[in-house]
Amino acid sequence: MTKALLFPALLEILYLGFSFALAQAYGQWSYEGELSRTVLRLLSIFGFIYFYRKYCYDAKQSLKPKQKFAPPFILAITLFILFAALYTNAEHETLTWQLVFGLSGITAGFREELFYRGIVQNSLQKNMHYQKALLITCTLFTLSHIQFIYYGQASAVMLITLAGIIFGSIFIYTGSVLFVGAIHGLYDAVLCLNFSPIRLSNQAALPILLLITLLFFIIISKKPESVTQSDRIDPDNNDSLTTQ
Repeated sequence: MTKALLFPALLEILYLGFSFALAQAYGQWSYEGELSRTVLRLLSIFGFIYFYRKYCYDAKQSLKPKQKFAPPFILAITLFILFAALYTNAEHETLTWQLVFGLSGITAGFREELFYRGIVQNSLQKNMHYQKALLITCTLFTLSHIQFIYYGQASAVMLITLAGIIFGSIFIYTGSVLFVGAIHGLYDAVLCLNFSPIRLSNQAALPILLLITLLFFIIISKKPESVTQSDRIDPDNNDSLTTQ
């Protein structure tokens, strides 16, 4: 890892450490803990935006998706959000809880995409095949959620791994950290809302999300145009990421 990347990496490690400490102090799903984590997320978002704009964003390119969405991609996105609606963890929660955690989920999604896709995967795609960059980034993304094993929720880690592959695939397809951040924020928010009369069981959730993940992987295997036109590291930036 280059010297410049140490700043966002350290910021992420600090966030994860403080987030775990807050969960221990207030409880994993408490209002106090979640509101405190939201403040930490917003602070880290500002730090990631600073780094992204300085090192990763090419002003000549738009943050908008680089190509029109093909029907299979639209279908995959729709199925992914529908999965979140059917696998909600808020079926016994109050409306206040749903609103608090739903809104905080939006900030969580944007924060994670800024770091894992906008910075990490973006940088890796500059130096290696995009599918390899996707798998490395997904591994780091999964490790950042390893605390779920501590809480006895190992199955959640497997679902997070698949979701990480999906988010990385969306970034590859669109080349837009803004778009994948919006999808991630929407996904996290929908997971915290209870508006569906049907809920997927834990046994059904994993194979269904696996099929959706495979659909995304098939879509990006066709090497979409945006892979080579994403908001990648600007080679003309004087603040080079490479070590001297």
